[in-house]
Amino acid sequence: MEDPFTYLFVGFLVCLLGTIPFGPINLLVAKTTLDYDRRSGIEVAFAASIIEILQALIAICFGMLISSFLEANVLIKFFLAFTFIGLAIFIFTRKPEPEASLEKKQSRPLSFFRNGLIIAGLNPQAVPFWIFALATISQYFEFHSMGLTLAGFLLGVFIGKFVALYGFVVASTYLKTRLQESSTVVNRLLAGILLFIGLSQGWNAVNSLLV
Repeated sequence: MEDPFTYLFVGFLVCLLGTIPFGPINLLVAKTTLDYDRRSGIEVAFAASIIEILQALIAICFGMLISSFLEANVLIKFFLAFTFIGLAIFIFTRKPEPEASLEKKQSRPLSFFRNGLIIAGLNPQAVPFWIFALATISQYFEFHSMGLTLAGFLLGVFIGKFVALYGFVVASTYLKTRLQESSTVVNRLLAGILLFIGLSQGWNAVNSLLV
């Protein structure tokens, strides 16, 4: 099966379903939308969608090699663990700002696109997710990772990621007008997920040393 549109649909569906569960990226989109505005959330979503293309492409080209490298390299696991734990502590301890201060903050030239690139790029679950997803896809048809089929698949990945994250932008905009403390709730959810990822990476690193 080498129809680019089929590959586009498969990439879209897999990425859409993989993005819907709560994770650091979709919660960052929700938090940014709540703290600032819809446009800022869309910037983060767009950046994360670009990174998702790169992560899927890396999994296609070097999946097993990268997986083996990450399993063997304890320093990377500790680095990721401390990074995510540090982000969790920063977000959890950060107090919501008064509305006047928030308006002033919104006028500053902040790079939400850059924030999306950083958090999405640091996500240690992305490449393993795509390795697993591609292995599952290959059970149903022979995956041709070249030419128009690869372009269609990666375009589907981008669209699926962006559509899913845009859904969080819309939901956050809805909450922003109805829930005064929604930003605090999302902060705690995001901090909790980042902490869980960091502790998981730390636990894996410790286990690697003990084995």
